[in-house]
Amino acid sequence: DINDRRYHAQPIACPNCGPQLSFVAGARIEHGEPALAAARQMLLEGAIVAVKGLGGFHLACDADNPQAVELLRERKFREAKPLAVMTRDLQTAASFAHISPDAAALMTSPQAPIVLVEKNLDAPLAASVAPDVGTYGVMLPYTPLHLLLLHDLPVRALVMTSGNLADEPLCIDNDEARRRLADIADGFLLHDRDIFIGCDDSVVRPTARGPVLLRRARGYVPFP
Repeated sequence: DINDRRYHAQPIACPNCGPQLSFVAGARIEHGEPALAAARQMLLEGAIVAVKGLGGFHLACDADNPQAVELLRERKFREAKPLAVMTRDLQTAASFAHISPDAAALMTSPQAPIVLVEKNLDAPLAASVAPDVGTYGVMLPYTPLHLLLLHDLPVRALVMTSGNLADEPLCIDNDEARRRLADIADGFLLHDRDIFIGCDDSVVRPTARGPVLLRRARGYVPFP
């Protein structure tokens, strides 16, 4: 019943009728598992991939590859502002950052925000990920596509920054993203679930007095 709200339920994942993945890079188009494989390979080669998320697109690259991160900054016109990263689990996050119990609780919460954590200076990510600050903004995968992308991907973390040019709104539509991000992304990992309302990632800093929300967005809005 198309008038039933459950018709539009996000958990519906029939392998025959949806949702469907695709990867587009120039004239190349892949679907399903080959789309994931193509996106992973491009990331490993130092390219930039636009990934469709829950509230908009992310621009992703290998956070340990300084050339890839610098290229992303150059194309996005984002000179020095820290870039958020996504890693597959807390154990991997602990390889490049100091994850306190409070930070771990926030990262694994249903809200799954970007959490500011102290860098591990013995094994940092590429210097250009977060220059001139002592923290990384780290989040865990919060959609099935993120989990699939990071599964078996031999990198510690991916830069996952908002899919837009500096000071422009987020891209939320496939065609819009391919048009507006064409000069930034080398490829596009897409799905056919429409995003109806754009929403950026929330940013939280754990403190001794409890979490401080620096950006209230996905997972926290519209709650007061």
